[in-house]
Amino acid sequence: MMNRISSFHNYQSVSNDMMKQQVRIQQNQDQLASGKRVLTAGDDPVSSIYIQNFKQQNTQIDQYLDSINLARNRQAREEIAIDNAEQLVDSAKRTSLAMINGALSEDDREAHKQELKGIFDNFMNLVNSKDESGNYLFAGTRTDAQPFFRNNSGDVTYVGDSYHRKSQIAASLDVVTSDPGDKVFMDIDNPFGNYDPTYDLGDDSTLLLSSAVNANNSDNAAYEISFGADASGNTTYELFQNGVSVDAGVYDPQNGVNWGTLSVQVEGNIESGDSIDLSRQDTFSVFESFKHAMDMSDKAPDDASATAELHKVTEQLAGAFKHLNQARSDVGIRLQTMDRQEETHQDFKVDLNRSLGTMEDLDYSKAVIELNENMLALQASQQAFSKAKSLSLFNYM
Repeated sequence: MMNRISSFHNYQSVSNDMMKQQVRIQQNQDQLASGKRVLTAGDDPVSSIYIQNFKQQNTQIDQYLDSINLARNRQAREEIAIDNAEQLVDSAKRTSLAMINGALSEDDREAHKQELKGIFDNFMNLVNSKDESGNYLFAGTRTDAQPFFRNNSGDVTYVGDSYHRKSQIAASLDVVTSDPGDKVFMDIDNPFGNYDPTYDLGDDSTLLLSSAVNANNSDNAAYEISFGADASGNTTYELFQNGVSVDAGVYDPQNGVNWGTLSVQVEGNIESGDSIDLSRQDTFSVFESFKHAMDMSDKAPDDASATAELHKVTEQLAGAFKHLNQARSDVGIRLQTMDRQEETHQDFKVDLNRSLGTMEDLDYSKAVIELNENMLALQASQQAFSKAKSLSLFNYM
């Protein structure tokens, strides 16, 4: 009995072997050209999953680094603006101090007023500064609208909001990238405590308020302290609450005026007939201080009340300088936080790339050996294919 030989089966088997070798060689060549061991998930399914995760983390870190760069630029611009604001406030304080000199002429006062006006103009331009993207620095989250406006009377209004812009620089870390203008320039702690003084003094008086504190935060009444003298020449005081007399006695410089939750301390030479009005004011605006200083520059140099008001302005401007210095310090802390986080991201990125390289990068020497082996195998397959193609019984008949 004779067995039937399928020449087509032999032909197909050898052809498939040759095709497989060609695919392997193409894969080797692709790996050598790219320098990557894993080109598709089929090359190494387990490593492919890790590689994809590493790449996603790398992309996320790049996004965080971009956010840090943008946030740093904004905060650096704000730091410069606040630093310039500090210098302008300090210049205004020194100019106000110069006007306290009673020997100044009216022309000297006018010259100082013009200097203050120039400082104020520069200050207004500064508080409406923009960043490199054209956003207002001190408008809160309303970055497309000018935050501060000054009317013809010199009064300044704020039309921004009281919110901070933030940027995410890590999975669980947000950093502030802007400060609202009302918090930076208008909500400044009152250097006298809880009250704003208004003076009505005699010509030779040097009375000044040192502090006025009320432990009762809900007490919004207006107070007035009037000073006089008794028959023995002792300085006396009378305290009014909303125009009603509530306390009186001999004034003791050591204890000041104390009534209920209110405590008032004054300094300087007190003249009979001097009075101080106290209106509740826990914070003040630096714009009000600028305007008040210029208003007082119109008064006569020997006006004791105006001089006392200028003293108040200098204290407020000194408080504003400290407030701005603290705001600039806060910006510096944010910049340090961003620098530290950037270093953390960069270190993690190095570790990721090292791990990614371990799984993905190609071992060139091993790949070249494998390519040579596959090329030899392909040659053998091609020779076998050539033999199988020429097989026929007619050759042996």
